[in-house]
Amino acid sequence: MSTFYICPTPIGNLKDISERILNTLDSVDIIYCEDTRRAKKLTDYFSISTPLKSYFVGNEFNKINEIEAALSEGKDIALISDAGTPLISDPGNELIQHLISKNFNIVSIPGPSSVLTALTVSGFEINEFQFLGFIPKGGKEKYEFVVKLINSNSVSVCFTSPKRLVKDLDYFEKEGLDSELVICRELTKKFETIYRGTAKSVKNKLPENLKGEITIVVGPSQSDEEIDIDLDEAIKILLEQKVPKRELAKSLSLLTNLSVNELYERVKNL
Repeated sequence: MSTFYICPTPIGNLKDISERILNTLDSVDIIYCEDTRRAKKLTDYFSISTPLKSYFVGNEFNKINEIEAALSEGKDIALISDAGTPLISDPGNELIQHLISKNFNIVSIPGPSSVLTALTVSGFEINEFQFLGFIPKGGKEKYEFVVKLINSNSVSVCFTSPKRLVKDLDYFEKEGLDSELVICRELTKKFETIYRGTAKSVKNKLPENLKGEITIVVGPSQSDEEIDIDLDEAIKILLEQKVPKRELAKSLSLLTNLSVNELYERVKNL
């Protein structure tokens, strides 16, 4: 029976690739990858001649039938991403769901992951954590993202780009995120750097023109107050309608378990 292999690749240090991954990539009939040029550097380095085909955001849905057909013909296939474990903030979930529904054999081989590497170097208690993917660029999605961090009693992991990191830290600070952060740059690579501190303090440690892959580990929130997204949206709307803050507090106290004084303290400086 043909097999579809999910194959992690190094996130920076090529020595981190396993013998099992190398044997699999060398023995399958096709390797699907995000960027054939980048994947070719990896396969050339390890003298692997398996044909490469593209599978990236934008064409992943069109490739499902092609991959199913190849598996039906008895071909073994491997899926890799540009770096790390495929499907983690990378395309492939719909493909795997489809192959499961068709009863194809799927094997996931363990290997490099920036999420796990960052967690283990963070120093936080990591018996429980949430992975949130890339920080949204703005709007309601970004606000809801920060609310998840503020409301979390466990560690969180997320990604951002070096160009957006300072803006994201500014936003964290503005929205009141007081958690300890561990910012991991270029994990496993020659210039790996770890920055630790709050959103406010860690910004002063960052060099100008920061480059490289960024993974952020966010410690549990230090706040005892849990933010209610619906309540905050209601406050925003009422403030936009010029409702006096004391009257706003009185009105919302009837709809929540918060007192007038608690609500007024929340909105008086807005």
